[in-house]
Amino acid sequence: MTMTLRKPLAGALLSLLMVALALVFVFPFYWMALTSLKSQGHVYTRPPEWLPTFFTTGNYKEVLAIFPFFRYLGNTAYAAFLSAVGQTLCSAMAAYAFARMRWKGRDAFFLVTISTMIIPTSVFAIPWYLLYWKVGILGTLTPLWLPYWFQHPFIIFLLTQFFRGIPESLSDAARIDGANDYGIFLKIIVPLAKPALFASFLLHFIFMWKNLMIPLMYINNEKFFTLSVGLQTLLGGTVKPPFSQVMAAAFMASLPLVIVFLLFKKWIFTGIAASSLK
Repeated sequence: MTMTLRKPLAGALLSLLMVALALVFVFPFYWMALTSLKSQGHVYTRPPEWLPTFFTTGNYKEVLAIFPFFRYLGNTAYAAFLSAVGQTLCSAMAAYAFARMRWKGRDAFFLVTISTMIIPTSVFAIPWYLLYWKVGILGTLTPLWLPYWFQHPFIIFLLTQFFRGIPESLSDAARIDGANDYGIFLKIIVPLAKPALFASFLLHFIFMWKNLMIPLMYINNEKFFTLSVGLQTLLGGTVKPPFSQVMAAAFMASLPLVIVFLLFKKWIFTGIAASSLK
């Protein structure tokens, strides 16, 4: 086979592989949406109905009557937004100190900071729980966003790599004009790092939206439940709704996240790719 035929064939095979993988990942979401539109009698039919033969929106109406979706949605959006803002802002400042400022022990401290990524979150569960209990914020939404204003090693690493790729000559020119580190950070680094900053914000926003373990540990008041905790209680309650209604609730909880990803996927991919290349 000639070289001129190998390249198109390899490209076609790679495209088919990507399509197959995409279908594997999309299928659970499709099946969830399909099940949410089925009546309970059609959920467990054999053989399964791969294409819808009968639609009903009654599952959504019935689950909204027992599942306070909009309250949970507000709690989730509030916690995810505040935590994403905090980690982006504080991680950007820490990344600037590691990437553009020279101080004794910088590289060693950066290595220690990055190495904390290998520590499981469960290790901090009990100390955090006791701390939140002592300061009186246990059971509220505050523990879901406040800690991320002080640490996020992966985002620090991501932004540090991006900041190091920005030419030093821009900072030197600004210093000649009298700018200090605050001015350089706000007027030069931040505008040039918008793709990486926005990608960091979205990555953490998505992480917090779907996180179950953290809200489950620190929230014991139904008033402050997030969507993930609400779905868990819906599944584990004493009165379990039909499976089609559970799928309707899960679809409503997932849809905002899917919309956010589809709208801003370009920013996510651009920011991560630029950080890795730099």
